[in-house]
Amino acid sequence: MAGTIAATGSTHAEDQHPASAGWVRTHDSWVRVRPGHPHTAADALTALTARTVPSVTRRPFHPTGLVNNEQPEVTYHGGQDSVGVTSGPPRVYIVYWGSQWGTAGKDDAGYTTLSNDPEHAAPYQQSFFKGLGTKGDAWSGVMTQYCESVTTGSTKCPVNSPHVGVPHGDALAGVWVDNSTAAPQAATEPQIAAEAAAAAKHFGNTSTASNRNVQYVVTTAQGLDPDHWHELNSWCAWHTFERSSYGTLAYTLMPYLTDYKYCGTNWINPGPRGRLDGWSILGSHEYAETITDQNAIGGWIDPAGQEDGDKCAWITEGTPGGLFNLQLATGSFAVQTTWSNDQHTCSGSHPVVANRPLVVSTLCDRTAPLDRPVSVPVIATDRASKALRYSASGLPRGLSIDPRTGLIHGRSDQRGTRAVTVTVRDSAGNQASTRFHLGILHNAAYGCGGIEQVVDPGFEVPADAKGNYPGWWTQSSPGIITQSTAHASRSGKGYAWLGRNASQDDTLSQAVETTPGYTRAHFSFWLHVDSTNASTQPQDTLTLELDDQYSGKRIAVLRTWSNLDTTSGYVPVGIDLTPYAAPEFGSTVIVKFTSHETGSAATAFLVDDTSFRLA
Repeated sequence: MAGTIAATGSTHAEDQHPASAGWVRTHDSWVRVRPGHPHTAADALTALTARTVPSVTRRPFHPTGLVNNEQPEVTYHGGQDSVGVTSGPPRVYIVYWGSQWGTAGKDDAGYTTLSNDPEHAAPYQQSFFKGLGTKGDAWSGVMTQYCESVTTGSTKCPVNSPHVGVPHGDALAGVWVDNSTAAPQAATEPQIAAEAAAAAKHFGNTSTASNRNVQYVVTTAQGLDPDHWHELNSWCAWHTFERSSYGTLAYTLMPYLTDYKYCGTNWINPGPRGRLDGWSILGSHEYAETITDQNAIGGWIDPAGQEDGDKCAWITEGTPGGLFNLQLATGSFAVQTTWSNDQHTCSGSHPVVANRPLVVSTLCDRTAPLDRPVSVPVIATDRASKALRYSASGLPRGLSIDPRTGLIHGRSDQRGTRAVTVTVRDSAGNQASTRFHLGILHNAAYGCGGIEQVVDPGFEVPADAKGNYPGWWTQSSPGIITQSTAHASRSGKGYAWLGRNASQDDTLSQAVETTPGYTRAHFSFWLHVDSTNASTQPQDTLTLELDDQYSGKRIAVLRTWSNLDTTSGYVPVGIDLTPYAAPEFGSTVIVKFTSHETGSAATAFLVDDTSFRLA
């Protein structure tokens, strides 16, 4: 599978590495990166204060301060790039990025210290991750109920499925003070993603297998403004992933949290140590979401687009499901609860669901070109034995699996799609299997098919008791997303009805992440135009456009319909977004519908069953 990050020792002229193509020079290497973007606004989290924090175009989050046990359960989304959850013991690598951190040292406990860390946040952050899984840590147990290799839409996990792993005081796998040069004052998404890739290289994690259960926490120094943090003041941290030549890399951006007091400062505890509450509250939030949705959004998400951490963020201490101090062998840390399907509530305690001794990762359905080289790694985690043997059945002619490494390789001229079963055995007699479909097709692209990126694609998430739509679509007025019987949906109960208002334009939009490393994007939906406008001129219109996530400025008008384009029912519409999204690839774009009515609202533009796919 071709990645879009390729770290090399190149010293070629800069015109061979244009910034417009995503090239960044870092650590004496050229790195081509398509950056990620926070895919949930709950990572951002406006805290519950009297201050109103400006909103930005990110997926909406509505903190209440109270647990809501009427929330829907999280469901499995099928995995992305052969990854659904962190199925082995989680490993966290912390990067302190930039010379702005000052000089590195060590404290009495062996934690890395930094001379320009006035809050002493670095050793606190390290000790939190170092302590996870110790002292009867039942908080870590909550996440172990989730798994991969189950049917999309599942809410429960069989005992023999690969569950989220649990650390045993070894989650902190490494610390890198990258202070050879200054970090950018206002790091862009390409620069943040490049730093995560540089960290993988620094720690020697340069293979798919070595990054399978890993996350990188890119941490910036006081006063820096990564990804517009200070201007927006609407998020505290975020996580995403990127495709790379090292496999997929899960990473978190963690700014210097006490720069903004609403990111957890003294949220539970008083005094100097309490000023660091945010580092473990946000640290626990991003960590929990990463291990249950490592390659977002392929893991465990609810219908409204919230991960397990989102559903339980900023609930008041002392109330059910509220923030609390977690006692670990390395100290006491303020953390949030996370959503438990088993208990149907926000929980800080759950028995650890132990994985079987031998776990083999999900393999996604994929395609490869006819008679071209194929390379598919199979990744297994085994706590009983390191002597593993791999076998496979159903492989197309010309392909084989290396019995020692699990790499499926070769080339095939046998056209078609076949079900392949991979079995792994260890010397202790344990066995695990996984199954996937492999298509050898003419002119096929390499790699996994992208999963659905639109949250609530069919508009089936109902309004709450107050009439507010809790999903990720943004509508200009309530009722555009509707289950009204005045018109019919194409499927299910919900649909979007634009053109209801004659006095103002109706708009409907969703921010969608064009995940780094993918190179193509396609948007589709079903449209029914129902009009009583007798004019022979185009008076009532529906416009579909692609917008920039920060400025809201239009990238492109994709298509326009009018009252002259009536249909007898829903008709399919498909648009290749690649030519328009290419300059934005790796960031988040906004897909936006706008209807305009002249005179009375005589034309109904009905939209249903949307889809945004990457490849």
